[in-house]
Amino acid sequence: MMIYDYIIIGGGIAGGVCAYELGKRRQKCIILEKNSRQSEKVCGGGVSYKALNKLQEIGISVDPLLEVDSKLIKGHVVWKNKTYIEKIYNGGKRSLGIQRILFDKYLLDKAEQKNVHIKYGEKVTCVCKKDNIYNINGFLAKEVVWASGARSVQDKLLREQSIGISGQICAESNLADDIFHYWYFDEHDMEKYFWAFPIGDYLWNVGIWSRNYDKGLKRLYNESLNEYFLSKVIGDWEYLRKPKAEFLGHYDQRNDGLYMKDGIGDFAGCCNPVNGGGIHYAIKSAVEYAMDKNI
Repeated sequence: MMIYDYIIIGGGIAGGVCAYELGKRRQKCIILEKNSRQSEKVCGGGVSYKALNKLQEIGISVDPLLEVDSKLIKGHVVWKNKTYIEKIYNGGKRSLGIQRILFDKYLLDKAEQKNVHIKYGEKVTCVCKKDNIYNINGFLAKEVVWASGARSVQDKLLREQSIGISGQICAESNLADDIFHYWYFDEHDMEKYFWAFPIGDYLWNVGIWSRNYDKGLKRLYNESLNEYFLSKVIGDWEYLRKPKAEFLGHYDQRNDGLYMKDGIGDFAGCCNPVNGGGIHYAIKSAVEYAMDKNI
């Protein structure tokens, strides 16, 4: 039976980039993804210029992402309720609005080009180790990397994490479709906001984020959707994907159990401490992990 150098648990951004980097170094890697197929994630779909630059630095061209249904983004606008506060441009650097399923698939395709194996429908609940070899779901490896996201391995609700609700809406809008839009509710509370990100032609990811668990978040999402986004819609609209809630990774789970010391992305608490955004931090943590191995 093959013994891999690395089993990477999770086929999201962190897992895909880490596998790509290790594969570049001729390491034998396998990704175990719990979903039976690639699926859309609860995420704003906003890929910052910092994230895109980091991909370019490691040899992943982002130009093909412009050929799928996506949007080049030149900056972001900050609102306080309905009041315009400021617009911040990227200084000519490009950010991207895109569906996560397209973005994640692209990164996994890049990993496969480095001879990384990917197995779907492999939910991990138990890790065994004998003679310095890990056995996970019958796959053997010398090392394990946890990139399984913000939920615990037991799929528990971790109140230490932040939480978001988002959906994808097909609509024409008066909002600029080359800008990420943020609405803060209170100038003294920057740990909760509503967003609208263009992620394709007439396609928007709209959502709400809270640093702390809030029982009233769904109600606030619906109120904000009507007040800030739907009021700007021209004509009819419909959900491409209905709103869904998920946790985002502020909590470092690497010390929560046996054989979980190596973790990246949301699993390791690698996200923006200010706004919960994790794409850039997921990429950064994955690259740093591979580089730290000094292979």
